[in-house]
Amino acid sequence: MAAPAEPARITFHGAAGEVTGSRHLLEAAGVRLLFDCGLFQGRRAEAAAKNRNSPFEPSSISAVFLSHAHIDHCGLLPRLAGDGFRGPVYATRETADLVAIMLADSARLQEMDAKFFNKVHAADGERIEPLYGEKEADLALSLLRPCGPGEMLSPSAGLHSRFLNAGHVLGSAMIQTDFETPAGSRRLLYTGDLGRREVPLMRPPEPPADVDYLVIESTYGGRTHEPSSEIDARLGQLLHKAAAEKGKIIIPAFALERSQELIVALDRLRNDPSMPEIPVYVDSPMAINITEVFNKHLEGFSFDREFKAYARKDGDPFGFDFIKYARSKEESQALNSRPGPMIIISASGMCEGGRILHHLRNNIADPSATVLIVGYQAAGTLGRRLQDGQKKVRIFGLQHEVAAEIKTMPHFSSHADREDLLAFVKGLNRKPRKIFLVHGEDSQRDALAEALGTAGFGGIEKPRLGQSFVLD
Repeated sequence: MAAPAEPARITFHGAAGEVTGSRHLLEAAGVRLLFDCGLFQGRRAEAAAKNRNSPFEPSSISAVFLSHAHIDHCGLLPRLAGDGFRGPVYATRETADLVAIMLADSARLQEMDAKFFNKVHAADGERIEPLYGEKEADLALSLLRPCGPGEMLSPSAGLHSRFLNAGHVLGSAMIQTDFETPAGSRRLLYTGDLGRREVPLMRPPEPPADVDYLVIESTYGGRTHEPSSEIDARLGQLLHKAAAEKGKIIIPAFALERSQELIVALDRLRNDPSMPEIPVYVDSPMAINITEVFNKHLEGFSFDREFKAYARKDGDPFGFDFIKYARSKEESQALNSRPGPMIIISASGMCEGGRILHHLRNNIADPSATVLIVGYQAAGTLGRRLQDGQKKVRIFGLQHEVAAEIKTMPHFSSHADREDLLAFVKGLNRKPRKIFLVHGEDSQRDALAEALGTAGFGGIEKPRLGQSFVLD
């Protein structure tokens, strides 16, 4: 096969110097591939500008490859489809099932939050429009092409891609792409979000061979996670406090993975006779639906051997009688007038939309309440402002005093930390020509770049938003 006349190129249109909104454009072998199409989450004005204005013509994209179903990696697909994209969206089978739930829910939230915001601000005339609706979400879902692990995909004659386990969440995958350049054959590996070496449920990622260009996340590039063995003790302290003060524990949790991990952890604590029994409510129809997908894919390539063995024995590893599920709006609203103690697990995980905002609005001023942060909070999000200790925050545009106790438990993180990331890169059979650090704030990218340099790796790049690189 003749080498292409034009060089290959990668351009970073999201998650460059920031964590959310992953969008990376590879131009090679005559096609334009988009790795992830994520929603940017942050301050309202900045999010609107980044999410509504595409830096490329959507109809020019040949195909989209999704690393996993978190909304900051797939949540802008309906906008892309609504603006003219009609190519295939490749994803693992598990991710495809999860994305169907995530995008339908995201569309509803876009419309509901805009409606509620406009109602609250009717007097001052301030209005917002939803980014997209269910029509655009349905269009995006019609483009999904579920794939098996390791299945070879060829969007063009000179380009071949396949999915490899990333160990982050159910169905999460790295995307390995081989393509021709004027200088010869090259291999690019996009990690998406990498899992940890030791984490409940998931099989850890393994680096493939002969990687020329590595695009790797750096969310926790300068941090080391607390051991998951401390989860029960830390949660137990909060349960005792809530029982003594008759307070509510409000947990903003991603419906995908984090909610299921919390349920399993709380079930462990119920077997401890010293722990108070506190009602647990999962107020997220999406989390309920996602748990059903987990049960559908118990033999999926993401889960580790130990969990698969347990699942075969149990049959319903995520089903616990003590969990109460709030499906309807009325059931959700009733929780705000019900006295504590209780635990409420609700989405979104960064407090940027959905039912969690109503629980925060009704409980943030209560000193007996605890807001437990169990996931990454991107800069500019309400969750990050609470985590940073702000005493006044805006919810639906209205200011609220923060009297509730804000706690953070990073033990649940499904992201690789500094040591995990270094181990992954060191596990490559040769040093890549270039290593692109994405999906991390500058402080974390800087720390990881320094650590990689110390370990003897060169060609390290920290791309800016919109920056392009030739892959020769």
